[in-house]
Amino acid sequence: MSHILFRTQVFTILFSLMLLILGCSQSETNKEQISEETENSNSIHNAQNSLDWAGTYSGTLPCGSCSAIKMTIILNDDGTYEQTNVYEHGGEADAVIAGGTFTWNEWGNTITLNNAEKPNQFFVGENYLAKLDMDGNRITGDLAEHYILEKEQTETKHRNE
Repeated sequence: MSHILFRTQVFTILFSLMLLILGCSQSETNKEQISEETENSNSIHNAQNSLDWAGTYSGTLPCGSCSAIKMTIILNDDGTYEQTNVYEHGGEADAVIAGGTFTWNEWGNTITLNNAEKPNQFFVGENYLAKLDMDGNRITGDLAEHYILEKEQTETKHRNE
């Protein structure tokens, strides 16, 4: 009888140790998963780090002193830009080309064209730029859609073509 009691105690102790070891390793794995989830949730996805924003954007904007402004902005990965504004006056047009650097706001969704006259801010969306007003706000109302520059899609050629 004491032999059976001894075996039961040994089995109980070994089983308890096994549960303790598995519990500790599982706890460590859970800590790593929680740490990774927290780290991932803290990384903010925004236009600057999530969108393919570099490229050429163009559109036709309203103009108070001319019939329209054909605007083209090229944003480069290195933080530089080139802006071409063609002011249409009936059958004539005047082009103004400027360039420089741009900076992102702290939320990574708006750029400011440095060295450009205000309003010089654009909200960066998926394949478009929205020109902002003098205070950096989205333009609303009937003309809002006319302040959008669409990204020009470029075709990628494959080597076999």
